Amino acid sequence: MSHRLQSDSAGPVWGLLLGMFLMVAGIGIWIYAKSSGPCDSLDESLAMAAMLVGTFLAVYAGREIRHRHR
Repeated sequence: MSHRLQSDSAGPVWGLLLGMFLMVAGIGIWIYAKSSGPCDSLDESLAMAAMLVGTFLAVYAGREIRHRHR
């Protein structure tokens, strides 16, 4: 008995959702860091890292979804 998902695109869809969540979280951290007075460089670095990882993950997952439909 196999307990695998029936859809082959389930992995990339979750990757796309996680990537978009990380981008939104990074933007939220960036706005918080800029609006909280004296900026801490750790907050800005964390926000930038979250946005970059989210962008790369979303682009890669979207490419995988598009590639499987061909």
